Amino acid sequence: MNLSIIIPVVNEEFHLKKLLPLLVESPAKEVILVDGGSTDDSKKIAENLGVKVIDAPKSRAKQMNAGTKAAIGDILYFVHADSIPPASFYKDIEAHLEENIPFGCFRSLFDTKNWFLRINSYFSRYKGMMFRGGGQTLWITKSFFQELKGYDESLKLMEEYDFIKRASQKTDYHVIPKDVLVSTRTYDTNGNFKTQFIYGIIMFGFFRGVNQDKLIKFGKRWLK
Repeated sequence: MNLSIIIPVVNEEFHLKKLLPLLVESPAKEVILVDGGSTDDSKKIAENLGVKVIDAPKSRAKQMNAGTKAAIGDILYFVHADSIPPASFYKDIEAHLEENIPFGCFRSLFDTKNWFLRINSYFSRYKGMMFRGGGQTLWITKSFFQELKGYDESLKLMEEYDFIKRASQKTDYHVIPKDVLVSTRTYDTNGNFKTQFIYGIIMFGFFRGVNQDKLIKFGKRWLK
């Protein structure tokens, strides 16, 4: 299996110091950092570890598509900078590919002992759009990714939900029963219940066709 790991970032030096050493030591073919205009040391940290660094417009969809175009692997693994995959991620993905499963993700586990977020994490083991999120890390065959024409670059938010929805309409996917450790930074800043409530409204609005700019403005108004 030739696995390319793709990480879209903007000013993520703090999390990259922890994430990248774990990934570059894995059997992955390559690690690609797609920078959307960082002003911190994100790119320098990656380059010092031998990570391939490319630039793209600031947009998660555009950054992940750019990473795919630069990738040499036939399997793509999209990882957020503030998420830590399980140590066995490579073997786990390989095992599912051998069962002809073309894409999937892991469960998420918030990096906290807070009961509310632990319950939130529990439901990530189930299928369904309301339980998904980019922080769970998504893997997919490059051929299937290309068949789907990648991430929708017209989207300014919820691009991963849209992608998973389109992919799951063509084939089944699997949630690997192992945890990705996910940062709680937004919840810590804004409060658990408030953050979850605002996220819920944005998700509902997105799938009801509410204008993206209105949803972004709403999110910025209530979440720091």
